[in-house]
Amino acid sequence: MFLVKSKDIKKHKGELLNSVVRANGITITALAVKVGIDRSTYYNHIKDPFLPYEDIVKYGVVLNYDFSTAYPKLGPSKQDDQPPITTFEAMEQNRDFWKSKYYDLKGKIVKLANEED
Repeated sequence: MFLVKSKDIKKHKGELLNSVVRANGITITALAVKVGIDRSTYYNHIKDPFLPYEDIVKYGVVLNYDFSTAYPKLGPSKQDDQPPITTFEAMEQNRDFWKSKYYDLKGKIVKLANEED
């Protein structure tokens, strides 16, 4: 167990994460499923004062919380750049965009693989 003074809460990344989760009201099980981890991993994360920024960002996306206010190294949240998808047509456009990106990248990979042979 890590001992942290109350005034150092922002330095203990796990405790800040736990306070944000508790304030959000989401269940630990639902959070773990959305982040793609086990519940036990979450409990290990909230005990870790040096939780990696990559993990904090994953939680921030699911919780719709910008951790960059506490940790300026994270930079501003990139989720604000994209408007929420609220219609079926917008969902189809988003799907088609990513589908196109996927096929473009797949084509480049195949082309590079063929050039190496």
